[in-house]
Amino acid sequence: MALPGTYLRNLGIQKFIGEQLVADYTRKGFARGRSVRLMTVSVRPGKPNAAASSFMSGIIREPLAGVRATCPVPPGTPVALSSPRRTLEGILRAAAVSDVDWGSRTALNLPALATTPRAMADAMDRVAGYAASDLIDWTDDPVIGPIVRSWPAHVETPRANALGLDPETSFDDIVREYLEGNP
Repeated sequence: MALPGTYLRNLGIQKFIGEQLVADYTRKGFARGRSVRLMTVSVRPGKPNAAASSFMSGIIREPLAGVRATCPVPPGTPVALSSPRRTLEGILRAAAVSDVDWGSRTALNLPALATTPRAMADAMDRVAGYAASDLIDWTDDPVIGPIVRSWPAHVETPRANALGLDPETSFDDIVREYLEGNP
């Protein structure tokens, strides 16, 4: 049985291989392809899933619904994320931009907001107007914690920025966006 970290590294390799196939097929003229690397999307509507990053939506979505949530990393753990709206904007922009403006055939990292779960919880409390974060259980999970701490928390995206794509400026705005779409 493979260890969780090995499994996740293999997924990273599979994604990279897919990006390289898109780049090669584009170079050969078989397709007009673009690959974008998505940041963790938060706050996603719906139910929690098994992804290691799922908590980044769950620690907001569940408390706002009056349900307890677990954060599997310490409150000060640096994370990078993007809202559903900004993620979709990035995908659509990548599809629409000219080949000249796109430039390289390599994958483009979409912009991300650098934050921490504690800052996310504080933003939720400010926007909600009450201490919804009291429903978060802070438990450093021995499997999920090391995975999340291995991810880059600050992502530089000069190509995306040149295309007019920028990260959110505050997690407060992401919480407001979530509440507007999920009353």
